[in-house]
Amino acid sequence: MGGLETTLGGAREQFPETVWSSAVAQADPAALDRFLADYWRPIYKFIRTAGKASIEDAKDLTQEFFRYLIEGGLLARYRQEKGRFRSFLKGVLRNFLSQARRDAHAQKRGGGQAVVSLDVEGLETERFLADRERLSPEEIFDRQWASDVLNESLAELRRALPAEGRLECLKVYEAYELGGGQPTYGEIARTFGLTEHQVKGHLDQARARLEEIVRGRLARGVSSPGELADEMNELFSG
Repeated sequence: MGGLETTLGGAREQFPETVWSSAVAQADPAALDRFLADYWRPIYKFIRTAGKASIEDAKDLTQEFFRYLIEGGLLARYRQEKGRFRSFLKGVLRNFLSQARRDAHAQKRGGGQAVVSLDVEGLETERFLADRERLSPEEIFDRQWASDVLNESLAELRRALPAEGRLECLKVYEAYELGGGQPTYGEIARTFGLTEHQVKGHLDQARARLEEIVRGRLARGVSSPGELADEMNELFSG
């Protein structure tokens, strides 16, 4: 996906009062549901890659990890000044897997109550199976995280623009950015009966709205404009 501006102004960035750790630690059900939805796929893939866990073992360990993370109060230990939440989470995950391998008396896998619904069929692609042979668990985690952020942000864009009376902006954006090939402004203009200037205006609006959506998602796991800029740059440099 091209054309997204990622030059961020420091003072104008707004951050939520709480990040995932504090929101979940305060037993906010909505925050917990959102946290689980945002992170179960990267966590599952990390576990599948680390130690070459089977699908069923990875599913069980993913459930165990969420219980370990939430019930053990580990989320409350995260401090924003220590760095990005995503980095913190990967470190905790590494420690959890090391402990799980050492602990011969651990609860039998699958014996606990499920924390999150895991539909992993769509994750077990040929590309993933190839990637896990050559990439680290951390790299696999970051790739899935980036894919999820982009896909969910685009889904939100598709809801937001029509609701805001800007359906034409969405249609132009999808045709230009997501339609495949490399259409010109002139080709898009002829398709929708617009001028090239109007095409550019619609694209600018859609890209700005998408950037706003992405920034909002990323801001939940960072503590400063600098970290947010780093996350944005990493997300769109791949």
